[in-house]
Amino acid sequence: MRSLPRMALALTLPVLAGACGGERREEATAGAPDAFVVVSNRGGAWRLYETAGAGGGARLVGSPRADDASYADGQPARLPDGTIVFTSDRGGRAALYLCDRGREEARPVFGAAAAGGGADAPAGDAGSGSPDSDPAPCGADRIVFARIAPAESDPGAVADGARDLFLVRRDGSGLRRLTGDPADDGAPCALSDGHSIVFASARQGERRLFRLDADAPDPERTVTPLFNAVTGTSDDAPACLADGSILFARSAPGAPSQVFQARFTDRGPAARQLSDTATLPYGAGEPVPLGDGRILMTAGPGPANGGPRFAVYGISGGGYNLARVTRERAGYEDLTRRLRPSR
Repeated sequence: MRSLPRMALALTLPVLAGACGGERREEATAGAPDAFVVVSNRGGAWRLYETAGAGGGARLVGSPRADDASYADGQPARLPDGTIVFTSDRGGRAALYLCDRGREEARPVFGAAAAGGGADAPAGDAGSGSPDSDPAPCGADRIVFARIAPAESDPGAVADGARDLFLVRRDGSGLRRLTGDPADDGAPCALSDGHSIVFASARQGERRLFRLDADAPDPERTVTPLFNAVTGTSDDAPACLADGSILFARSAPGAPSQVFQARFTDRGPAARQLSDTATLPYGAGEPVPLGDGRILMTAGPGPANGGPRFAVYGISGGGYNLARVTRERAGYEDLTRRLRPSR
């Protein structure tokens, strides 16, 4: 990392009472990133909060209440038109939901409530109770996500264990399974060509990054390692950028993860570290690119008695100007996506 100024409070995000589209404004520090989403338990339960941009504030996204601990929302990703796709277990299992701009409530991707609940709404793709996770956009109209597939011996039951990747249109139609390896596949993102999927998998032992072609007749047969493994390290949480590069989190035994960026050239991939333990001693992960070239990342977990275990920081695409963008020394936790919650 290059020039790192004093850690600064860049933005305060309040607890809001309102649904998707509801909003209460508070002062925000100039220079904070434009609208972005964090996952936070600041209101008593895990919910999504979206900033209103520079000079705005934040709003509760996709839920009418922040304090109802009977369900949790998380794992948000923004689709090309600004719609937020996320997961929620409000229906009893983790499932995909969409929150459109201007809508009062979030709606499920699968089931009769999808596509307005009409007669043509896809009802058979809900996965027979299988939990969904890690959604991400794939082109303009599709979502790639992870799901624990039903047990082959009992299609009506949910198998314990590894997830596979699936692709679906945003209206809940066209569900397609992409992987079928016994190892866990998750955290997918799509490159700008709209069909190349990068994901994390333990199929070679340590968790590594792989790529597949979602539009191939058999996507599993196209799976290849993204780059040569670095002995003793584990990679996770890739984020695909428009220029074809990849952000991801890498960890080594006994050390916290840090955020890297990999660019691909004729000579192969070249990975560069963007964060380090000198400034983020408890590590960083789950990078999320913003439209202006900046990157958000989840820092932590730090010590529980020293403030929140997790917080969100921002950094420029070149690795400069690291700054905290969520409230300092608060009694709650903020994360960019909360892809693999530990509790």
